[in-house]
Amino acid sequence: MMRRLIVSGGVGVLGVLMLMGSDAGAVINSEIELQGDEFQISISPAYFEAELVPGTVTRERVRVRNVGSRETQLRIGLVPLRFSDETTTLGTPRNEIIDWTTIALEPSCEATKIDAATGAIFVRMRVKEECFVGFSVKTPAVAPYGEQYMDLIFEEYNEGTDGSLQMRRAMTTSIFGTNRTGGGANDACSKVTDQAIPFWLFDGPLEATVKVENCGRLNFRAASQIEVRNLFGAVVYEDNTPADGRIIAAESRRVVSTAWESAKIGIYKTKQTVVALGETYVSERWTFIIPVWLIVVVSGCLLVAILAFLHGRNKKKRMRNVRR
Repeated sequence: MMRRLIVSGGVGVLGVLMLMGSDAGAVINSEIELQGDEFQISISPAYFEAELVPGTVTRERVRVRNVGSRETQLRIGLVPLRFSDETTTLGTPRNEIIDWTTIALEPSCEATKIDAATGAIFVRMRVKEECFVGFSVKTPAVAPYGEQYMDLIFEEYNEGTDGSLQMRRAMTTSIFGTNRTGGGANDACSKVTDQAIPFWLFDGPLEATVKVENCGRLNFRAASQIEVRNLFGAVVYEDNTPADGRIIAAESRRVVSTAWESAKIGIYKTKQTVVALGETYVSERWTFIIPVWLIVVVSGCLLVAILAFLHGRNKKKRMRNVRR
């Protein structure tokens, strides 16, 4: 479930860890970073895939590095997943996984304190220091079928003289787990609606959107790509979105957009192709990109032409009347 960048507190980045495909876990993205002034934290890997098997324990770890120019204090904990604005949850949030999971710093770093109630870890990281945060998911033997998700959050904080904490910014790593044991009729279900390509724009970008709904209990990938041709049929843009597409969480609806950022004035035919659960959905539409100044110029020219035509016609009428 790849999520996009989000803000928590001041500046935030949503990276991705996913537990769903294999016991070992496959690294897809190598690194994500959170930056701000002298503060800069890097986390890797940014994306896992692994199965959650009832009655077993899944273990993974994340490397966090202070690559900024000053030391910082981090609070590391587990919270319900924060979907970005482009995604709507349709069912009950599947975050039981939080209760099955524990986190711990590996010996390379030392925690300054641990919150006994939540299990959150507090750590002071020196410049260029790196730590490894391990998390263990003990999946119950009676775990519900389908997908589970949560966030592993890294929050920079300041501690007041009275012991209060002021959270400044956060990096959120989303963790998804999938239990495939005991599936049923709704294992895989998708709906693709509202494919939208603009008819008229004043300037770029030229953006096509689509709503992809996951009405099942397992996540899947949806690929959305566009091809843009000019008035003469020549291809002027093809997007380079990864062929495997974006992941749609179980029981959620996601707005997926693909854009030609550098689109300029012209008349184009845009073809949007969406692939979800093996089905292909195609939408085509002409798009006019005409800036306001050109509309004003064309309108002015038309007005002048109309006035000239009317003036000429009236002049001819007067001349005919004179001859009579």
